[in-house]
Amino acid sequence: MDHSGHMDHTMDHTGHMDHTMDHTMDHGDSHTMMMQMTFYLSTHVTILFEEWEVSSVGGLVGSCIAVFFLAILYEGLKVMRETLLRRSVVNVRYKTMQIAKGSETVLTETHGSGETRWLSGAHFLQTFLHIVQVTISYFLMLIFMTYNGWLCISVALGAGFGYFLFGWKKAIVVDINEHCH
Repeated sequence: MDHSGHMDHTMDHTGHMDHTMDHTMDHGDSHTMMMQMTFYLSTHVTILFEEWEVSSVGGLVGSCIAVFFLAILYEGLKVMRETLLRRSVVNVRYKTMQIAKGSETVLTETHGSGETRWLSGAHFLQTFLHIVQVTISYFLMLIFMTYNGWLCISVALGAGFGYFLFGWKKAIVVDINEHCH
């Protein structure tokens, strides 16, 4: 792809050099795309696919709602995967007993159970959910990279609301060797 000629250096009459860059990509088929490199507020935006082109206020509002719920789904999926993992792999029971009557020395015993095997249904489910989670995360990143302010706000608010809904369920890992609780 030839990018020569896309850099524009012009001198205005005040002695300042204007360094603007034309961020167009010519794909050789008379279809030229303009890539926005700064945040903007507009109702005209293409989201992820050429078929998802927004050109009206109603279309933008609907797209923002869809992006908001996609970000909520992403946060819920993260917590769900962690919960499933905790249930299938990290099923540890603790039992504490005193060594001798009146002694301050205690013995803590742990029992692990429910180890997940490589070819188990739980591992296949985790793998599938991981693929879905990574795909959604890249979609959200690409949506944010449209630099459309309304879509960026929708991603941020959806992620925040999703964390509010699901984040409190995140696992709290307690290290039994940590004595400064």
